[in-house]
Amino acid sequence: MLMIKKFDKDYNDKLILFLQECFPQSGRKLELDGRHRMYSNIDAFFENFWCLFDENDIIGTVALKKLDEEKCELKSLYLLQKYQGKGLGFRLLKTAILKAQKKGYKEMYLDTLSTSKKAISLYKQIGFTITKRYNSNNIADVFMVLKLDF
Repeated sequence: MLMIKKFDKDYNDKLILFLQECFPQSGRKLELDGRHRMYSNIDAFFENFWCLFDENDIIGTVALKKLDEEKCELKSLYLLQKYQGKGLGFRLLKTAILKAQKKGYKEMYLDTLSTSKKAISLYKQIGFTITKRYNSNNIADVFMVLKLDF
């Protein structure tokens, strides 16, 4: 059974296994000692972090990071390849959007790679639009924003 759960420290090992499988599927290199060290301390880096489980295995993630009182950032929307195209990415994204609205955020930002075509298509379907660079992530080359106060 598929279920989205708020991150718990007990999921740490499963999360690392998931990331080690997911990152190479999308042509990325996981650097837990470098730029991906935030996955070793979820509570300190993210305001909210959810895991999508298929039985006991993590198959997807999504997170929110606070930028300021009115703006948040969508982070870590990942889904194993074999689960893509089934509406699960949409479910994860809606979980984050609804939480952001509930917290009173007015805008949700994200950064991604132009090679992440499926993700960008999903973001556009939801209503994200291209915006200017808002952070110092020198790897990302696409920046998007979603107005949440609609």
